[in-house]
Amino acid sequence: MDQPCDSDAYRDSVAVSKFLLASADADGADPYAIAREAGVPGWLLDADDTMIPTRFTLGVWEQTERALGVPHVTLAMAERYRLGDLGLFDYLFAQSRTIGEGFDTSVRYLHSVTTNARLLKVAEDDRETTFAFEHVHGEGRGLELSEQFSTLVLCTRARTVTTDAVRPVRVGLQQAAPRDHRSFLEGYAPHESVDFGMPRTTFTFRTADLARPVPGADPGLAAVLRRYAETLPPPPPATWEGRFRHLVDECLTDGSAALDTVARRLAVSRRTLQRRLTESGTSWRAELDAARRRQAERAAGTTGTTELAGRLGYADPRSLRRAMRRWQEGDEEAEEQRSA
Repeated sequence: MDQPCDSDAYRDSVAVSKFLLASADADGADPYAIAREAGVPGWLLDADDTMIPTRFTLGVWEQTERALGVPHVTLAMAERYRLGDLGLFDYLFAQSRTIGEGFDTSVRYLHSVTTNARLLKVAEDDRETTFAFEHVHGEGRGLELSEQFSTLVLCTRARTVTTDAVRPVRVGLQQAAPRDHRSFLEGYAPHESVDFGMPRTTFTFRTADLARPVPGADPGLAAVLRRYAETLPPPPPATWEGRFRHLVDECLTDGSAALDTVARRLAVSRRTLQRRLTESGTSWRAELDAARRRQAERAAGTTGTTELAGRLGYADPRSLRRAMRRWQEGDEEAEEQRSA
Protein backbone atom coordinates (compact mmCIF):
# COMPACT_ATOMS: atom_id res chain seq x y z
CA MET A 1 0.00 0.00 0.00
CA ASP A 2 1.13 3.57 -0.66
CA GLN A 3 1.68 5.24 2.68
CA PRO A 4 -0.82 8.06 3.29
CA CYS A 5 0.18 11.48 4.53
CA ASP A 6 -1.67 14.50 5.86
CA SER A 7 -1.97 16.05 2.40
CA ASP A 8 -3.91 13.03 1.17
CA ALA A 9 -7.01 14.67 2.64
CA TYR A 10 -6.70 17.19 -0.21
CA ARG A 11 -7.11 16.01 -3.77
CA ASP A 12 -7.07 17.14 -7.38
CA SER A 13 -8.61 15.74 -10.51
CA VAL A 14 -6.27 13.31 -12.23
CA ALA A 15 -7.07 15.29 -15.40
CA VAL A 16 -4.64 17.99 -14.22
CA SER A 17 -1.67 15.61 -13.99
CA LYS A 18 -2.64 13.92 -17.26
CA PHE A 19 -2.75 17.30 -18.98
CA LEU A 20 0.70 18.22 -17.63
CA LEU A 21 2.23 14.89 -18.64
CA ALA A 22 0.70 15.00 -22.12
CA SER A 23 1.95 18.57 -22.59
CA ALA A 24 5.43 17.63 -21.37
CA ASP A 25 5.42 14.68 -23.76
CA ALA A 26 4.53 16.99 -26.66
CA ASP A 27 7.48 19.21 -25.68
CA GLY A 28 9.92 16.29 -25.78
CA ALA A 29 10.08 15.24 -22.12
CA ASP A 30 9.51 11.69 -20.87
CA PRO A 31 6.09 11.67 -19.12
CA TYR A 32 6.74 8.28 -17.52
CA ALA A 33 9.98 9.53 -15.96
CA ILE A 34 8.19 12.64 -14.69
CA ALA A 35 5.43 10.56 -13.09
CA ARG A 36 7.98 8.18 -11.59
CA GLU A 37 10.09 10.98 -10.12
CA ALA A 38 6.94 12.57 -8.71
CA GLY A 39 6.11 9.29 -6.98
CA VAL A 40 2.82 8.85 -8.83
CA PRO A 41 1.74 5.17 -8.96
CA GLY A 42 1.19 4.14 -12.58
CA TRP A 43 -2.26 2.76 -11.88
CA LEU A 44 -3.46 6.22 -10.80
CA LEU A 45 -2.79 7.63 -14.24
CA ASP A 46 -4.93 4.91 -15.82
CA ALA A 47 -7.96 6.15 -13.88
CA ASP A 48 -10.50 8.58 -15.32
CA ASP A 49 -12.76 11.08 -13.53
CA THR A 50 -11.10 10.49 -10.20
CA MET A 51 -9.21 12.49 -7.60
CA ILE A 52 -5.60 11.93 -6.57
CA PRO A 53 -3.71 13.27 -3.54
CA THR A 54 -2.50 16.85 -4.01
CA ARG A 55 1.07 15.81 -3.18
CA PHE A 56 1.16 13.90 -6.48
CA THR A 57 -0.11 16.88 -8.47
CA LEU A 58 2.45 19.21 -6.90
CA GLY A 59 5.16 16.64 -7.51
CA VAL A 60 4.22 16.42 -11.18
CA TRP A 61 4.45 20.21 -11.41
CA GLU A 62 7.95 20.25 -9.92
CA GLN A 63 9.21 17.40 -12.07
CA THR A 64 7.66 18.85 -15.23
CA GLU A 65 9.51 22.12 -14.66
CA ARG A 66 12.74 20.23 -14.05
CA ALA A 67 12.32 17.98 -17.10
CA LEU A 68 11.47 20.77 -19.55
CA GLY A 69 14.06 23.17 -18.25
CA VAL A 70 12.30 26.19 -19.73
CA PRO A 71 11.72 29.52 -18.01
CA HIS A 72 8.18 30.02 -16.77
CA VAL A 73 6.85 26.52 -17.39
CA THR A 74 3.34 27.63 -16.40
CA LEU A 75 3.25 29.94 -19.41
CA ALA A 76 4.12 27.02 -21.68
CA MET A 77 1.44 24.86 -20.10
CA ALA A 78 -1.14 27.62 -20.35
CA GLU A 79 -0.37 27.96 -24.07
CA ARG A 80 -1.34 24.31 -24.49
CA TYR A 81 -4.48 24.52 -22.37
CA ARG A 82 -7.73 24.42 -24.33
CA LEU A 83 -11.19 25.04 -22.94
CA GLY A 84 -12.56 21.57 -22.26
CA ASP A 85 -9.34 20.05 -20.92
CA LEU A 86 -10.87 20.20 -17.42
CA GLY A 87 -14.13 18.55 -18.45
CA LEU A 88 -17.39 19.58 -16.80
CA PHE A 89 -15.71 22.47 -14.98
CA ASP A 90 -14.84 24.06 -18.34
CA TYR A 91 -18.08 23.20 -20.10
CA LEU A 92 -20.14 24.86 -17.37
CA PHE A 93 -18.20 28.06 -18.00
CA ALA A 94 -18.46 27.85 -21.79
CA GLN A 95 -22.25 27.40 -21.74
CA SER A 96 -22.97 30.22 -19.28
CA ARG A 97 -25.02 33.20 -20.51
CA THR A 98 -22.39 35.72 -19.46
CA ILE A 99 -18.77 35.71 -18.39
CA GLY A 100 -19.85 36.68 -14.89
CA GLU A 101 -22.23 33.74 -14.71
CA GLY A 102 -19.37 31.55 -15.89
CA PHE A 103 -17.23 32.68 -12.99
CA ASP A 104 -20.13 32.06 -10.61
CA THR A 105 -20.25 28.44 -11.77
CA SER A 106 -16.48 28.20 -11.28
CA VAL A 107 -16.84 29.41 -7.70
CA ARG A 108 -19.58 26.89 -7.08
CA TYR A 109 -18.08 23.85 -8.78
CA LEU A 110 -14.33 24.22 -8.30
CA HIS A 111 -14.51 21.08 -6.16
CA SER A 112 -15.01 19.10 -9.38
CA VAL A 113 -11.32 19.64 -10.18
CA THR A 114 -9.78 20.18 -6.73
CA THR A 115 -10.64 20.03 -3.05
CA ASN A 116 -7.36 21.80 -2.26
CA ALA A 117 -8.37 25.28 -3.40
CA ARG A 118 -11.08 27.88 -3.01
CA LEU A 119 -12.32 30.44 -5.52
CA LEU A 120 -14.21 33.32 -3.93
CA LYS A 121 -15.82 36.53 -5.12
CA VAL A 122 -14.38 38.97 -2.58
CA ALA A 123 -15.42 42.38 -3.92
CA GLU A 124 -17.94 43.72 -6.42
CA ASP A 125 -19.22 47.16 -7.37
CA ASP A 126 -20.37 48.92 -10.52
CA ARG A 127 -16.80 49.32 -11.72
CA GLU A 128 -14.83 46.21 -10.76
CA THR A 129 -15.25 42.66 -9.49
CA THR A 130 -12.43 40.82 -7.72
CA PHE A 131 -11.98 37.07 -7.19
CA ALA A 132 -9.53 35.39 -4.82
CA PHE A 133 -7.92 32.01 -5.43
CA GLU A 134 -6.28 30.20 -2.54
CA HIS A 135 -4.87 26.78 -1.83
CA VAL A 136 -5.85 25.00 1.36
CA HIS A 137 -2.75 22.86 1.78
CA GLY A 138 0.74 22.55 0.36
CA GLU A 139 4.04 24.35 0.09
CA GLY A 140 7.13 24.72 -2.04
CA ARG A 141 7.72 25.17 -5.74
CA GLY A 142 4.94 22.83 -6.81
CA LEU A 143 2.38 24.99 -5.01
CA GLU A 144 3.74 28.16 -6.63
CA LEU A 145 3.47 26.62 -10.09
CA SER A 146 -0.02 25.32 -9.39
CA GLU A 147 -1.13 28.76 -8.23
CA GLN A 148 0.31 30.47 -11.31
CA PHE A 149 -1.29 28.00 -13.69
CA SER A 150 -4.68 28.00 -11.94
CA THR A 151 -4.86 31.77 -12.13
CA LEU A 152 -3.79 31.73 -15.77
CA VAL A 153 -6.46 29.18 -16.66
CA LEU A 154 -9.21 31.03 -14.82
CA CYS A 155 -8.33 34.24 -16.66
CA THR A 156 -7.69 32.54 -20.00
CA ARG A 157 -11.19 31.11 -20.11
CA ALA A 158 -12.65 34.62 -20.13
CA ARG A 159 -10.52 35.44 -23.17
CA THR A 160 -11.33 32.17 -24.91
CA VAL A 161 -15.12 32.53 -24.94
CA THR A 162 -15.16 36.11 -26.22
CA THR A 163 -14.17 37.51 -29.59
CA ASP A 164 -12.61 40.66 -28.13
CA ALA A 165 -10.31 38.94 -25.61
CA VAL A 166 -11.65 40.08 -22.24
CA ARG A 167 -8.82 40.33 -19.72
CA PRO A 168 -8.56 41.15 -16.02
CA VAL A 169 -7.37 44.65 -15.17
CA ARG A 170 -5.22 43.46 -12.27
CA VAL A 171 -3.68 40.24 -11.02
CA GLY A 172 -2.02 39.83 -7.64
CA LEU A 173 0.09 36.79 -6.71
CA GLN A 174 1.16 35.83 -3.20
CA GLN A 175 4.53 34.51 -4.32
CA ALA A 176 7.65 36.59 -4.83
CA ALA A 177 8.47 37.95 -8.28
CA PRO A 178 10.56 35.60 -10.44
CA ARG A 179 14.12 36.55 -11.38
CA ASP A 180 13.22 37.07 -15.03
CA HIS A 181 10.47 39.47 -14.05
CA ARG A 182 9.99 41.22 -17.38
CA SER A 183 9.62 38.16 -19.61
CA PHE A 184 7.25 36.61 -17.10
CA LEU A 185 4.99 39.64 -17.23
CA GLU A 186 5.11 39.75 -21.03
CA GLY A 187 3.94 36.16 -21.27
CA TYR A 188 1.60 36.18 -18.31
CA ALA A 189 -0.37 39.33 -18.93
CA PRO A 190 0.82 41.74 -21.62
CA HIS A 191 -2.09 44.13 -21.00
CA GLU A 192 -2.63 43.57 -17.27
CA SER A 193 -1.13 44.85 -14.05
CA VAL A 194 0.55 42.00 -12.16
CA ASP A 195 1.80 42.46 -8.59
CA PHE A 196 3.80 39.98 -6.51
CA GLY A 197 4.09 39.38 -2.78
CA MET A 198 0.43 40.18 -2.21
CA PRO A 199 -1.50 39.04 0.90
CA ARG A 200 -3.57 36.71 -1.30
CA THR A 201 -3.84 35.73 -4.96
CA THR A 202 -6.54 37.74 -6.72
CA PHE A 203 -7.65 38.82 -10.18
CA THR A 204 -9.96 41.71 -10.99
CA PHE A 205 -12.22 42.25 -14.00
CA ARG A 206 -14.27 45.22 -15.05
CA THR A 207 -17.81 44.50 -13.94
CA ALA A 208 -19.08 45.62 -17.35
CA ASP A 209 -16.88 42.97 -19.01
CA LEU A 210 -18.36 40.26 -16.81
CA ALA A 211 -21.82 41.22 -18.07
CA ARG A 212 -20.83 40.43 -21.66
CA PRO A 213 -22.68 37.49 -23.21
CA VAL A 214 -20.81 34.32 -24.11
CA PRO A 215 -21.18 33.82 -27.90
CA GLY A 216 -22.54 30.42 -28.83
CA ALA A 217 -23.70 29.51 -25.32
CA ASP A 218 -26.70 27.19 -25.28
CA PRO A 219 -29.06 28.02 -22.35
CA GLY A 220 -30.75 24.62 -22.60
CA LEU A 221 -27.45 22.76 -22.47
CA ALA A 222 -26.27 25.01 -19.64
CA ALA A 223 -29.35 24.09 -17.61
CA VAL A 224 -28.74 20.39 -18.22
CA LEU A 225 -25.08 20.71 -17.18
CA ARG A 226 -25.97 22.60 -14.01
CA ARG A 227 -28.60 20.04 -13.03
CA TYR A 228 -26.04 17.32 -13.60
CA ALA A 229 -23.41 19.18 -11.59
CA GLU A 230 -25.85 19.63 -8.71
CA THR A 231 -26.39 15.89 -8.43
CA LEU A 232 -22.77 14.89 -8.97
CA PRO A 233 -20.63 14.70 -5.84
CA PRO A 234 -16.93 15.41 -6.09
CA PRO A 235 -15.21 12.52 -7.91
CA PRO A 236 -14.34 9.77 -5.45
CA PRO A 237 -10.70 9.53 -4.39
CA ALA A 238 -8.73 6.84 -6.15
CA THR A 239 -7.59 3.97 -3.94
CA TRP A 240 -5.38 1.00 -4.68
CA GLU A 241 -8.21 -1.35 -3.70
CA GLY A 242 -10.63 0.40 -6.04
CA ARG A 243 -8.21 0.20 -8.94
CA PHE A 244 -7.55 -3.49 -8.23
CA ARG A 245 -11.24 -4.36 -8.17
CA HIS A 246 -11.87 -2.43 -11.36
CA LEU A 247 -9.14 -4.46 -13.07
CA VAL A 248 -10.53 -7.75 -11.76
CA ASP A 249 -13.92 -6.82 -13.22
CA GLU A 250 -12.32 -5.93 -16.55
CA CYS A 251 -10.28 -9.14 -16.67
CA LEU A 252 -13.31 -11.20 -15.74
CA THR A 253 -15.23 -9.66 -18.63
CA ASP A 254 -12.30 -10.37 -20.96
CA GLY A 255 -12.04 -13.97 -19.75
CA SER A 256 -8.57 -13.40 -18.30
CA ALA A 257 -9.24 -13.08 -14.56
CA ALA A 258 -6.05 -14.70 -13.29
CA LEU A 259 -3.85 -13.48 -10.46
CA ASP A 260 -0.81 -13.15 -12.71
CA THR A 261 -2.77 -11.19 -15.33
CA VAL A 262 -4.07 -8.66 -12.82
CA ALA A 263 -0.60 -8.36 -11.24
CA ARG A 264 0.91 -7.53 -14.65
CA ARG A 265 -1.71 -4.87 -15.31
CA LEU A 266 -0.97 -3.33 -11.92
CA ALA A 267 2.75 -3.46 -12.74
CA VAL A 268 3.56 -5.48 -9.61
CA SER A 269 4.76 -9.01 -9.00
CA ARG A 270 2.43 -11.84 -8.07
CA ARG A 271 3.98 -11.94 -4.59
CA THR A 272 3.56 -8.17 -4.08
CA LEU A 273 -0.08 -8.35 -5.11
CA GLN A 274 -0.76 -11.19 -2.70
CA ARG A 275 1.00 -9.28 0.09
CA ARG A 276 -1.06 -6.15 -0.55
CA LEU A 277 -4.28 -8.14 -0.52
CA THR A 278 -3.29 -9.73 2.78
CA GLU A 279 -2.51 -6.29 4.23
CA SER A 280 -5.99 -5.19 3.17
CA GLY A 281 -7.55 -8.12 4.98
CA THR A 282 -8.59 -10.03 1.87
CA SER A 283 -7.28 -12.56 -0.66
CA TRP A 284 -7.28 -13.23 -4.38
CA ARG A 285 -9.87 -15.97 -3.98
CA ALA A 286 -12.20 -13.72 -1.97
CA GLU A 287 -11.83 -10.84 -4.42
CA LEU A 288 -12.44 -13.04 -7.46
CA ASP A 289 -15.54 -14.48 -5.80
CA ALA A 290 -16.79 -10.94 -5.04
CA ALA A 291 -16.19 -9.87 -8.64
CA ARG A 292 -18.09 -12.87 -9.95
CA ARG A 293 -20.98 -12.01 -7.66
CA ARG A 294 -21.02 -8.38 -8.83
CA GLN A 295 -21.22 -9.42 -12.45
CA ALA A 296 -23.77 -12.16 -11.77
CA GLU A 297 -26.05 -9.66 -10.03
CA ARG A 298 -25.70 -7.16 -12.87
CA ALA A 299 -26.57 -9.86 -15.41
CA ALA A 300 -29.56 -11.22 -13.46
CA GLY A 301 -32.55 -11.76 -15.72
CA THR A 302 -30.67 -10.83 -18.90
CA THR A 303 -28.25 -13.72 -19.41
CA GLY A 304 -28.80 -17.46 -19.35
CA THR A 305 -27.13 -19.55 -16.65
CA THR A 306 -24.98 -21.51 -19.09
CA GLU A 307 -23.67 -18.40 -20.83
CA LEU A 308 -23.11 -16.59 -17.54
CA ALA A 309 -21.24 -19.53 -16.03
CA GLY A 310 -18.86 -19.57 -18.97
CA ARG A 311 -18.35 -15.82 -18.82
CA LEU A 312 -17.53 -15.93 -15.11
CA GLY A 313 -15.07 -18.79 -15.49
CA TYR A 314 -17.11 -21.57 -13.84
CA ALA A 315 -16.70 -25.12 -15.11
CA ASP A 316 -20.44 -25.55 -15.64
CA PRO A 317 -23.84 -24.03 -14.68
CA ARG A 318 -24.03 -26.19 -11.56
CA SER A 319 -20.89 -24.52 -10.18
CA LEU A 320 -22.49 -21.11 -10.72
CA ARG A 321 -25.71 -22.22 -9.01
CA ARG A 322 -23.74 -23.48 -6.02
CA ALA A 323 -21.93 -20.16 -5.77
CA MET A 324 -25.22 -18.27 -5.91
CA ARG A 325 -26.64 -20.42 -3.11
CA ARG A 326 -23.52 -19.75 -1.05
CA TRP A 327 -23.85 -15.99 -1.57
CA GLN A 328 -27.49 -16.11 -0.55
CA GLU A 329 -26.75 -18.20 2.54
CA GLY A 330 -23.98 -15.79 3.49
CA ASP A 331 -26.39 -12.86 3.23
CA GLU A 332 -28.97 -14.63 5.37
CA GLU A 333 -26.39 -15.50 8.01
CA ALA A 334 -25.12 -11.91 8.10
CA GLU A 335 -28.69 -10.64 8.46
CA GLU A 336 -29.32 -13.02 11.36
CA GLN A 337 -26.17 -11.79 13.10
CA ARG A 338 -27.25 -8.19 12.72
CA SER A 339 -30.69 -8.98 14.11
CA ALA A 340 -29.35 -10.94 17.09
